[in-house]
Amino acid sequence: MIRFEERYGGLCYSPRGDDDHEYGLFGHPTAHRTSHGLAFSGILDGCWTRRVAVLADGRTAMPVPGLAHRVINRSIDQRLEADALLAGVYRWPHLVLRTTTGVGVDPSVAEEHLPPRAHEATGPADMWWSDGTSAVNLRLHSWWTTLRRDTWIVRCFVPDGGTLDRTASAVRAAVPDLATAVDDWCSLCARFIGQGRACPPVTSTAAQ
Repeated sequence: MIRFEERYGGLCYSPRGDDDHEYGLFGHPTAHRTSHGLAFSGILDGCWTRRVAVLADGRTAMPVPGLAHRVINRSIDQRLEADALLAGVYRWPHLVLRTTTGVGVDPSVAEEHLPPRAHEATGPADMWWSDGTSAVNLRLHSWWTTLRRDTWIVRCFVPDGGTLDRTASAVRAAVPDLATAVDDWCSLCARFIGQGRACPPVTSTAAQ
């Protein structure tokens, strides 16, 4: 906990210009037991509006009342790299899809259809592929529904909206059983979009 506080304490940022992610012991340096061993609350995730537990081996886990903690990141640095990559592409035109898997099962991905994997940004619940001209993100969205299925959000990003259809076709070839857009609300841009349609980039006016 001391090493964590010395390295990350006081870090605060917003990867997409909205809710802050805060790092630190928050004045309560107390360990607690989880299904993954001892942990402490070291991160406030503004997007989830929830505290994130840091495990003794450096991984992070998300607590949900009534359920076992779910491991989200393989390390703090991987979490930071994933947020940095998101901050760099979320203003690009993007399409939002989803897929489901069994509880605790990773999506099946044929990576030969995708850009190179961004290993430094990829963890158990947040996977990235990027080559500078496109980016693909699979992020665990929910795992606590009564359907006993994990839901994954699948986003593809391109800097040029004209190539989004091609990237989306590659993503559909790589990830089976993709549904159409999750809903008519883009959580990245905080705007309504047409069902199954791409979201345009955020303008500088809208971002302020």
